[in-house]
Amino acid sequence: MSGRLDPVPAWWDDLTAFAAARHHPGGAIVILREAGRLLAADPAASPQQLLDRCAPASGTAGRALRRFFTSRGLALPGDDEQRRAAARRHRYLDAVPAGLAAAVGGFNRCQLQERERARRGGRRPLSDTTLETRLRILRDLAIHLASARLVTGWSQVTTTDLEGFLGHSPSGNLHQRTYVLRGFFSWAKRRKLILIDPATALRLGSQPAFNGNVLDATVQRALFRRWTDHATHPHERLIGLLALLHAASNAQLRGLTISDADAAQRTLNLAGRPFPTPLDPVSWAALEDCLRHRAGLRTLNPHVIVTSSTRTGDSPAHQSYLTRVLRSAGTTPALCRQTRIAQLVTDLDPKLAATALGMRDSGLVRYLAGNVDSDCLERTPGIGRQRTRAP
Repeated sequence: MSGRLDPVPAWWDDLTAFAAARHHPGGAIVILREAGRLLAADPAASPQQLLDRCAPASGTAGRALRRFFTSRGLALPGDDEQRRAAARRHRYLDAVPAGLAAAVGGFNRCQLQERERARRGGRRPLSDTTLETRLRILRDLAIHLASARLVTGWSQVTTTDLEGFLGHSPSGNLHQRTYVLRGFFSWAKRRKLILIDPATALRLGSQPAFNGNVLDATVQRALFRRWTDHATHPHERLIGLLALLHAASNAQLRGLTISDADAAQRTLNLAGRPFPTPLDPVSWAALEDCLRHRAGLRTLNPHVIVTSSTRTGDSPAHQSYLTRVLRSAGTTPALCRQTRIAQLVTDLDPKLAATALGMRDSGLVRYLAGNVDSDCLERTPGIGRQRTRAP
């Protein structure tokens, strides 16, 4: 094939070695054939142009070419997660009625610019989940306004319309939806899209307390015995122990690489935490078994958790894989993590727990047990009132 190429790219031999080291002979041939087909169509095309012209149906060959060019610095890195998140945001924007879509699109672009500024400044940027949640709330609001009465622009929205929308919202999402509405209409007023902010009269209530599920002590003991058994799969043991004992998130588990483990200190670098996390003997044994399992796969993927689909690449495992691994144990990584966070916040101070986990203390206050509902307290007769007795 290289004899039929004119001219032969300087990276062709490197691509051959890259494909042969990561794929079986048949898979390597498929990758080289795809690269040869793209070069035959345009011999002078750059690696970035080859990736842009790569057919979506190429599958493994297209992903391998993207990994090769980006790892060698020949093309701009592309993140599949970001592309999927952008596609979800576009679906939310497409569902907004025509008269209200322009402002929501401008708000989305402003949020993306704010995230880029935060990333450049070293601050914590907005996550894709946060951006999608805000767009989903604005989409629901626009659909509610279009169905309740004929609204052709955001300037026609009144406080009564917003209160009616919040009245149909679940009680658990009331605080979040009010926060998003206040932010959107404040942005619209600064951009001169509206003259009067109808969300000014909306008041943010207290942050809702944590009302999720946690594992009781009996279930935690049963899971601990299961995950200390060497007959259990190493991936399940490592994911379960790190989530249950060290409150590791899905992103931290997926992004864990072999360079994050310090065998001398027996610590683990979890993304977002200010210092390495010391591991107990059980968790360290599970990590060693997981590394031995990874060595048996003979993969060049630097991540600790390597699946059959990521064995030939450099990408982390999909987030759904972590949930599937713990399904046989009857739990999820999120349930184990929130159980540990609730215990840490209850036993320790929220600020100490937030510092140890690399989180914000304002977000951990909701895990405190024994929160008193002020509304119920006010409605309780006799509380806060002093009875007067006749002499």
